[in-house]
Amino acid sequence: MRKLFLVLAAAAIASGAYAEGYQVNNMSAKQTGMGHVGTAMKLNSESIYFNPAATAFQKGKFHISAGFTGILSDVTYRSLPTVENGYQSGPAENSDNKISTPLHVYFNYKPTERLAVGVGFYTPDGSSMNWGSNWSGAHLIQEINLAAYTVQPTVSFKLCDRLSIGAGLMITWGNFDLSRSMLSKTTRLGLINGMIDPNITQLNAAIGSGLLSGEVLAQAQATLQLLQQGKGYLESTMDQSIVAARLEGSADVAVGVNAGILWDITDQWSLAMSYRSRMNMKVGRGHAALNIAPEAAALIQQLGQLSPDTELIPGLDKGTFHTELPLPTTVTWGVSFRPTKQWEFAVDLQWVGWSAYESLNVSFNEKELGIKDIYSVKNYSNTLAFRFGGQYRATDFLTARMGMYVDESPVSSDYLNPETPSMTKVAYTAGLSLRPTRFMSVDLAYSYVSSADPERTGSYPIYGYQSGQLEEVFSGNYKLHAHVFSVGVGFSF
Repeated sequence: MRKLFLVLAAAAIASGAYAEGYQVNNMSAKQTGMGHVGTAMKLNSESIYFNPAATAFQKGKFHISAGFTGILSDVTYRSLPTVENGYQSGPAENSDNKISTPLHVYFNYKPTERLAVGVGFYTPDGSSMNWGSNWSGAHLIQEINLAAYTVQPTVSFKLCDRLSIGAGLMITWGNFDLSRSMLSKTTRLGLINGMIDPNITQLNAAIGSGLLSGEVLAQAQATLQLLQQGKGYLESTMDQSIVAARLEGSADVAVGVNAGILWDITDQWSLAMSYRSRMNMKVGRGHAALNIAPEAAALIQQLGQLSPDTELIPGLDKGTFHTELPLPTTVTWGVSFRPTKQWEFAVDLQWVGWSAYESLNVSFNEKELGIKDIYSVKNYSNTLAFRFGGQYRATDFLTARMGMYVDESPVSSDYLNPETPSMTKVAYTAGLSLRPTRFMSVDLAYSYVSSADPERTGSYPIYGYQSGQLEEVFSGNYKLHAHVFSVGVGFSF
């Protein structure tokens, strides 16, 4: 049982520490309003993220951009119709997520006509998911908070008047915390059927035989009462979290490359490509803590007396783990079209190498704990994202934008889980920029994100650690939508 609790804790990290559902694209308030396009556009310092090559096309010597985004997402879960529930879907269970607030700050300096140097800070991955303590899938996830941070020094150079290249180092680190219930319904039934009921049967037989007397009989009757109370407590709390683990970890610094090329074919047309390399985020010493209800602690302590050699609840804070999580390669192709001075349209097609996320291994640093490595199959697939946007410069004071994008899900229905209720996303965006002076712009944007289908049905297999056998398939229907607000400000000198 001691191993079971530790493995459940580590499995929570393995399945929730990094996933498509936590990838953030909101790295510019302007481009949020334009469907996140930008690879083939000349965005001054903001091109540090979208395509480093484009920073060399900056018109002034200095450009600074800063902003933040608020992402408010909501996911609804319903269990599937079964014989037990009369072929009716379960009640709707909604997440209660915190607002995620990715940030971005860019600075670009152009000392010569052909050369530009800059640095950016942004949060490429991060999200919050809170299902509550006692929902149906609490044994998979209760709450998770993720954040990744990147600093990117960048240089760009014009090979000629219409062709430029650029590259930057992505220096990335991050942290996470996660909580989940440790005693699922399956585990509690296993405890009742495997330990409590056999002992109750044995004690009833011994007491009924008449062979016990005196202190031995009194002890047997007291133990029987304890077991019956324990069984009643477990049965009455099947829908409650009585033992939960909270896990925290920080990833070591990883370094990758963001590179690009931009070709101004004519004054109206531009083509571009950008490349972001894969990075492996390594968690060297993750920590876990246990939160247990007083009644459950007393019960487990008493049950432990029946099996003195078994530690039912281990000291999770005594163990640390290490694991490695891939941040996948992305390649984006872009084209922009400027039919007039007022109008600009752009299209981006992005390929994401999610197949790098085939599996995940979690190992405990303290070998004396006797915990085997955990091998978790993910089988993610590579995806494509299509983005389209347009902007209209109505006056020197006002520019309006609209856009949309479609982002494929890399998760198959066989591995869909509430930690990552990943769906193919469709988003519609709008935004505007106000220029109170020619040196400054204030940028506002809104985006509505939903799933391409009204809902997605999926299952998540749960295997027993000791038996290796399938114990449960957590299935259901998921719905997803999010509201995204972005605010930014830019300065040109």
